[in-house]
Amino acid sequence: MPRFFIDTFDSIVAIDDVGHELPDEAAVWAVVRKTLADMLRFEHKGRSAAQYRAEVRDAAGKSILSGSVLIVIEKAPERKANEAIE
Repeated sequence: MPRFFIDTFDSIVAIDDVGHELPDEAAVWAVVRKTLADMLRFEHKGRSAAQYRAEVRDAAGKSILSGSVLIVIEKAPERKANEAIE
């Protein structure tokens, strides 16, 4: 079974030197989606903005695909009492 390496990037870079044995590209996509979801769930912790990226390499080091998630949470500006809501 082919081995794929998933490097992750947020406030730190984590280079995957172990890899995952996965049967096909659909399985790689599933692992990347789960990796990004886990990063968002466990790493966001109150930051108002964050970008998470995962890059996949095959055993030869060739880039296969990448995925990213951007989250921005902003407080809405205060409105005056007589301002219309659009």
